[in-house]
Amino acid sequence: MDGHEMPIRTLLLYAQDTRGLGHITRTLTIARHVLETYSNCVAYLVSRSKIAWDIAWPYGCDYIKLPSRRTPRAVQRTPEQEQASLERFRALRGQILREAALGLAPDLVYVDHEPLGSSGEFREGLWALKRQHPETRFVFGLRDIMDDPDRIRAQWAEMGVYDALENLYDAIAVFGSRHVYDVAEAYAIPSSVRPKLHYCGYVVRDFPPAVPGGVRQQFGLPANGRLIVASVGSGRDGCAVLKHARAAIARLQARDPDLSAILVTGPLMPEEESVALQSLANLRCRVVPSADVFQLMEAADAAVCMGGYNTLCEGLVTACPMVIVPRATHKVEQLIRAQLLAARGLARCIHPKDVDEENLAEALTWGLARDRRAQAQQVREVFPSFDGAAQLTGYLSPWLNGG
Repeated sequence: MDGHEMPIRTLLLYAQDTRGLGHITRTLTIARHVLETYSNCVAYLVSRSKIAWDIAWPYGCDYIKLPSRRTPRAVQRTPEQEQASLERFRALRGQILREAALGLAPDLVYVDHEPLGSSGEFREGLWALKRQHPETRFVFGLRDIMDDPDRIRAQWAEMGVYDALENLYDAIAVFGSRHVYDVAEAYAIPSSVRPKLHYCGYVVRDFPPAVPGGVRQQFGLPANGRLIVASVGSGRDGCAVLKHARAAIARLQARDPDLSAILVTGPLMPEEESVALQSLANLRCRVVPSADVFQLMEAADAAVCMGGYNTLCEGLVTACPMVIVPRATHKVEQLIRAQLLAARGLARCIHPKDVDEENLAEALTWGLARDRRAQAQQVREVFPSFDGAAQLTGYLSPWLNGG
């Protein structure tokens, strides 16, 4: 069958990112692998993410932007008005999702992280598509650690997720390893659904091209001495971590004047916080709004970071010793992941309530002393695979290869 005879396969991908980079990055990594493997495929990614266009997009993938609420700073809403606005925009996004799904009539739908969409916004569209186009295949992308397992079980029961896993989805792609974190047990997935689980390993984007002259030259740092990188993902709530990291680095530089550092504030850090951190920069400590942290961790001798899936996977791939300060919210996903790595000796974890200059400097001292080859060997022993996107692409082949 030549290229002109191959039927077009349409993918609809949903990523619910509103506050960070993780879900949209993972979904685009998957889209890129699929589109590079199957020349007869086109993809449409639908998301609320306002920074999606800042990420490199694969050829053959278009973007459907869902509207986010916007409130002028001068306007104050009553609680009743705020709730009404939330509900109105949720309904609007639901309508757009439903129309997009039915209009595209995709061969395959991939939904990342939230099986019915954020706050259930894709529920009606998914079920309508299932009814009107029963030939469509539905795949749920499940990050291994979601949150406290009891909380996820309660949410899934309340929202009708277990029914969707049973009767809507054809497959559940798990981005992790059962030996590291057993999602079936954690989230009480029914025995009737467990055959749909397919562990793909961990999804990590392709390593970026080398920087001409190297990372140190790119950021104007001296060629000698060790290097620490500190990054807080999108930066939306990471200012305090970077302030502590800057103070800890200064303490270490007092003992080791050749030590250099790069702090990455992230694209969503509030401007006043970013400016305050910029004032702490000097010749041996650069503060930048954005950088490829994957590349930085390859070059660094140790890293300070939060506990997001993508960041920690990239740190493990590069075998960069990490000091993790998990995000301080009611969700404990990052804390669980950080403690899991720390228990295996692959990282140090400092609870956000306990972080200060002294214990961060002590943990970084561990990281700087860590043998990189021993770290890489230990990563290989614990984590079987970081080619999750390629494994998922292969798994989807019966539905995508035009046969």
